[in-house]
Amino acid sequence: MKHSLKITALAATIMLISSVQAAGAQNLSQEELTRLVQAQTAKIEALEARLSELEGRQAVPAPVAAAPAVTVAAASRGVSGGAIDWSKGMPEFVSDDGQSSFHVRGRALTDISSTGGSDYSDRNLSGTEVRSVRIGIEGRHGRFRYEIEGESADNKTSWKSAYVGVAHQLFGRNAEFLAGNQLNDRSIDGSSANPTVPFHDLNVVAGTVVPQHGSYGVSLTEKIYGQNWHIGVAATGDDIGNTGDNNDTLTYMVRGHWNPLKQNSATLHLGAWGFYESLPSGTTTGVLKQPQIGGHFNDRVLVVPGQVIDVDRSHAYGVELGGFFDRGWIYGEWGRRNLHDSAAVGNGDYHHDAYSIGAGWFLTGARPGYSARTGSWGKTRVEHPVFSGGAGAWELKARYENVNFTDLPGGGKGSSYTAGVNWYLNDLMRIMLDVVWWETNNRSGTYIGKDDGYTVNTRFQINF
Repeated sequence: MKHSLKITALAATIMLISSVQAAGAQNLSQEELTRLVQAQTAKIEALEARLSELEGRQAVPAPVAAAPAVTVAAASRGVSGGAIDWSKGMPEFVSDDGQSSFHVRGRALTDISSTGGSDYSDRNLSGTEVRSVRIGIEGRHGRFRYEIEGESADNKTSWKSAYVGVAHQLFGRNAEFLAGNQLNDRSIDGSSANPTVPFHDLNVVAGTVVPQHGSYGVSLTEKIYGQNWHIGVAATGDDIGNTGDNNDTLTYMVRGHWNPLKQNSATLHLGAWGFYESLPSGTTTGVLKQPQIGGHFNDRVLVVPGQVIDVDRSHAYGVELGGFFDRGWIYGEWGRRNLHDSAAVGNGDYHHDAYSIGAGWFLTGARPGYSARTGSWGKTRVEHPVFSGGAGAWELKARYENVNFTDLPGGGKGSSYTAGVNWYLNDLMRIMLDVVWWETNNRSGTYIGKDDGYTVNTRFQINF
């Protein structure tokens, strides 16, 4: 615009000179010539005034929008205000003031499994499995946040996370109150999402030392956070899929963790948890979980936990110890659950326990995805993603697990060694290989006595 006005002014000046010359050529009177020059001069002055006004406007810098309350990395402007944040690999919609956000979340886990070496030929199974497909939404508005997520797995569809939360202050500390169907805060693996732990499956502590309602339940939860610790307490009923034909179980749960050492190069984790549950009269099913010691696909390679008739209450407790440093990690967990069977002859008090220890090392490209805020596994951040020309992140891992139900009538025991490798293509995608050498010793069920074998599990997952 500035240059076009200058050209226009120059053209007007040339027109003035030409007019004067033409006027002289036509022998105009002095009075007529004077009027012509005055008219052209007025036009030039008007154009110059307009040019100065526009140049003055352009000299004033455009106002810069205030930064939102939360940092929006790699964000692009939305079509109607707000921004789209791509820093997590998938779009998150963030308001102009940063106080509200919304994004779609989900996962898809596809497994291939093959078992061999068992003395029972029908235990040597191979096949594929879509372990889990989830889709849902997550968002926040000011101090409030929400999450709702549905899952298709094991030939059924169910709701998983479906809760709201509000952040607040408690005793001068950051805290959050949550209400709805949510994951238990119980052990390192038990409070972590399956796609975030280093192995195909949660360890046997998370899988067996668990309330009757399982890993999810409709609960009221309060969590308080310090600089290097957290404590959570919850009152929980059955999960959202309860049929409503009986009383809910009622579980009171507490967990805390502490990081006595918390640095960029190394973090030490100490934790403990426990729960007490009251079960409806006549509860016999779902009280005991059967660990699939070779992996989720093979329903025949499992440890039979025995049988109870009428458990009316139970209580459990566990401890956690771990270290997360530079490229490596190591952690162990132990848990025990005590049950009272009101219909049993004699004592009626039983227990079962489990423990696990695992370790891993990133050869390159990432660090352990441990969350010091919650004391659980979070997403692994890949430094050089494959789709940006990098090699991704490569992780070596190993684990030993042991579960023991022999105090229960007909209960067995089992153990496994696992070695494997994970290849993280980026923050969202991972390819896994686990080789499991397992052993079972069942006292009841189809496969009685000692048996051992191996299972090879592979997985491709996307988790966003």
